Amino acid sequence: MHEADGPAPPDTPRSTLGSTAPYHNLILAGEMGVGKREVAARIAAHFNTRLRDIDAEVEALAGMPPRALRELYGEARLTSLETEICRELALQRSAVIAVSASTMIHEANRRRLEENGVVLVLTTALNEILRRLHAAQGDAFHDLRARATVLARLKQEWQVRALPGLPHLDTTRLTVAQVAEQAIAFWQAAAPEV
Repeated sequence: MHEADGPAPPDTPRSTLGSTAPYHNLILAGEMGVGKREVAARIAAHFNTRLRDIDAEVEALAGMPPRALRELYGEARLTSLETEICRELALQRSAVIAVSASTMIHEANRRRLEENGVVLVLTTALNEILRRLHAAQGDAFHDLRARATVLARLKQEWQVRALPGLPHLDTTRLTVAQVAEQAIAFWQAAAPEV
């Protein structure tokens, strides 16, 4: 995903202006580097609805980012916090929820989120993900150990693409506005009527 001519305006497609968010949640999942948080923020702002970001909520609960929590206390501790947050998010309505691929890989979390929401997996070509990670991490990406850690996590998160029944949206050549527009259309079409 890229921004054409700088950051796009906060409003998204005119076809949905003034409409309300569907009753069921929109869960945007995907590997690191696909832009799910930026897209989720744009959609939430468009509908003036809640944005929930599982990684941000893990950081608020643990006092450290998920990456640091994983390094210090292991994957099991991170997974238990994500599970606790997913239980709470299952009670939300009309929210836009950004979820890491590693959270969605855990079947219990996925089932819990799907109970009251529709899932859309954002994907991007591997070379574009690596380019974005390099741009975001700068010199740290040249450290072989740091890069190996990132690539191992990306390899694990890549599994979300193989989960059965989850629709995908390839964001490789789309702007944030275009991804948001397509995700909104998906949400409105896929969310069950109440």
